[in-house]
Amino acid sequence: MGRADMVYGFTGLHPQLSMLYFLVLLGACMMFQHPVYSLVSFVCVVALLFSLDGGRALKKVIKGYLLIAFVIFISNPFFSSRGATILFYAWDRPVTMEAIVYGAIFALSLLNMLLAFVAFNLVVTPDKLLYLLTPYAPRTAFVITVTLRFVPLLTRRLQQIMTIQRAMGYLHPGGSKKHLMREGMETMHTLVGWSLEEALQTAGSMRARGYGIGPRSSGTVYRMDRRDRLVLWMMILTGLNIVIGALFGVNHYEVYPRLQTWQWSSQLGIHLLSYAVFLAIPLVMNGKEWLHWRYIRSNM
Repeated sequence: MGRADMVYGFTGLHPQLSMLYFLVLLGACMMFQHPVYSLVSFVCVVALLFSLDGGRALKKVIKGYLLIAFVIFISNPFFSSRGATILFYAWDRPVTMEAIVYGAIFALSLLNMLLAFVAFNLVVTPDKLLYLLTPYAPRTAFVITVTLRFVPLLTRRLQQIMTIQRAMGYLHPGGSKKHLMREGMETMHTLVGWSLEEALQTAGSMRARGYGIGPRSSGTVYRMDRRDRLVLWMMILTGLNIVIGALFGVNHYEVYPRLQTWQWSSQLGIHLLSYAVFLAIPLVMNGKEWLHWRYIRSNM
């Protein structure tokens, strides 16, 4: 299947460029501790998730991720007493403004990385990941692909087994705890047996087909077109500016031992603009695609 059969927008970009984008994004979320950069990353990642699937994947995970970020934000000032600005004492431990700010920055950075992985799973599908890793590590690529498929597959099978058991009258809410535990163990036994049986069949089929004997080919052909090359140049120009500015400490922000005062400079503005433009590349592509389809539908 060629590129003409695929959906355009950021998801239709060449897998190597998609991987490059998320590598830079995840690296920036981990390395940049400036609060403005973290806020820009959060806004862009949330906008990207909405542009990809209307926010459906975000709605499934946002409550849990916000809870994790909130726990980190609350707990950091009580575990770390570093900082020169003491606000109050809790259980004879000083709670400093620097510890609160650092906890907020760390929580937001972690939230950005978790949401970036959600967007990564939407864009870099298992077949694209297999295409990217197969030339360098075919067995590792296969293990990662199977692992990514494993959890949703078991979830669907578990729902199917439980539906059949309810239809046969085995699982009913009014039963005793002992009965429910016994039926639950039987459900897990059925699930594991079903999965192991299919795994053996898959392994036998792969061995019969000669998997791993020679170089593996891909069923999907990805070729760089003019749009891919244009996006690549945009990523290179903005990405190099991001890396060079970070190496020279343009966006460095000091929390300990005392909060750094806000210092604006032309270098920081250029670096922040380059970072925002880099993060906005998929938003522009998806927005252009959305406007294009709106225009086509209005003329139908």
